[in-house]
Amino acid sequence: MHFPFLLVSLLLLALPVRAETIDAIAAVANNNVITCFEIEQDTQEMLVRLRQSGAANLPTAAQLNRRSLDARVVKLLQLVEAKKLELSVSPEELSNAIQDVESKNGMMPGQLKEVLAQQGSNFEDFQENMHDQILVSKLINVAVRSKLQISEEAISEYYRKYLAVPKARREVQMAQIFLALPAEPTPQLLADVRNKARNIHQQLIEGKDFTQLVAIYSESPDRQQQGVMGWFMEGGISQRFAPALDLPVGGITNPIRSPSGFHIIKATSERWKEPETLGESHDEVHARHILLQIPSSADEATRKKIFQRAEAISEDMQGATDEAFVTRAKEASQGPSASNGGDLGWFTKGAMLPVFEKAAFAMQAGETSAVVESKFGLHIIRVVAKRHIDPNSLEVSHDKIQQILSNVALQDQLPRWIASLRADADISYRTCPGVSVELPVIEVGEEDAAQMIARLDTELKSALDVWRKAWAKKDFATYFAAYSPLFKPGKAFADIDAWKASRRDLIGNKQHIQVDIQDLKITHLEGNHARLEFTQRYQADGFSRSDFKLILMEYTDSRWRIIREMTAVQK
Repeated sequence: MHFPFLLVSLLLLALPVRAETIDAIAAVANNNVITCFEIEQDTQEMLVRLRQSGAANLPTAAQLNRRSLDARVVKLLQLVEAKKLELSVSPEELSNAIQDVESKNGMMPGQLKEVLAQQGSNFEDFQENMHDQILVSKLINVAVRSKLQISEEAISEYYRKYLAVPKARREVQMAQIFLALPAEPTPQLLADVRNKARNIHQQLIEGKDFTQLVAIYSESPDRQQQGVMGWFMEGGISQRFAPALDLPVGGITNPIRSPSGFHIIKATSERWKEPETLGESHDEVHARHILLQIPSSADEATRKKIFQRAEAISEDMQGATDEAFVTRAKEASQGPSASNGGDLGWFTKGAMLPVFEKAAFAMQAGETSAVVESKFGLHIIRVVAKRHIDPNSLEVSHDKIQQILSNVALQDQLPRWIASLRADADISYRTCPGVSVELPVIEVGEEDAAQMIARLDTELKSALDVWRKAWAKKDFATYFAAYSPLFKPGKAFADIDAWKASRRDLIGNKQHIQVDIQDLKITHLEGNHARLEFTQRYQADGFSRSDFKLILMEYTDSRWRIIREMTAVQK
């Protein structure tokens, strides 16, 4: 199973919002509710991803809210479908996936929880998100991948064209903007979506940011990764997308029609992949044996008696069937393979003792040897089968090619399957009250607007600096005072007191803490709110990490206080 994961964990530390937003319903899909609070969370996460990617001219809040809602609906429908199929994720699978994240990010086992805690992030939220990703991956394997039919002819043709003569091949990283269509769109709908794709393509030609347009328009699950589809080389992508392989880095295709919709593909990077060195061709033998051991204390008469018994067995087994040899091995053999009919499996030259190897490789399949003596005792060897292995052969590459072609087919079928889930679902949308809108709304009286913004920026920087210094000095009274009474902890904490106790314990156990803030950007929102984005450099007792941070602050009781906090944990 593939879960694709470089640790870029976007976890909400706390998202206090107005009660009407928490209670309000954004959508109902097959009798399952999606709340406005969840959409608010996802919108802020999407904003962090866009900021991290360096995208300019960010989408409007309304556009991000709509994308967040669409993503929530698809995820909910997938999880409901997984439940119908009685799919589940075991604790071992979840643990292994988390260990994989730690390994890929250079962490020691168990360190991820500490790293997230250092940032104030919620490990339980991370686990839940990981659990859902694994479950959806299983669902796709069962509902889509398992139904794909890859012909032997297609596998042979791939081998002939790309692997029979090993050579370096160009590999291209691609990202896409995808606009979905139902299986049988009306002519008007087809025309509308085609025109929309052309309009998006024209915006890209005019210099619009690709990542931004992915966030606004794309309807593929990979939009959560800025539309990145992965790395592809010739033969490993659908033929209709093959023109993208010829693009220079930064180039984009015209809109491409597929059975599931329209795609605009961008080549984001390239690399040359050398052919794999799989080793030299060689012969292998599959053999069984009957072993009679000779005690070290045996005298000459005893040795002769054991040898005569071995010769008798060898003579009896000449021309015998494999089944007869298995039965005799279980009865007479004194080696560890006796219970398995003397089976030694497949082996190459160099894997066995020279005297044993010489006898085995000299025989043909179905033949039984005379008595062969080694340091382990007396062997009667039977060759079950022989084969010649070419590491570059079609047989060796068969399963790998089948997986590649399965992934190619999945590129076409996955969007279509998602569209069918939506088409079969009963979905109703509502209106969310009080969702954040990024507007520079400032009431300007006699004071000049620019001067007011400068004054507010100074106040915000000062409040942030007080919070930073209190954290570093372990001044808990000042540190907790930097948070608004509306601040609520994540699901891992029963209440605000439990969160404070956790932070107090985590911070108090450190001998030395240093927190530095760089690249601060302030955005003024509606009412008395502001968003602060910056790179946070955290160091404590030899541990250090640099992360992207987003903080929302509210002006209440004559001071700025933190009401929301989000960290993007970076490698």
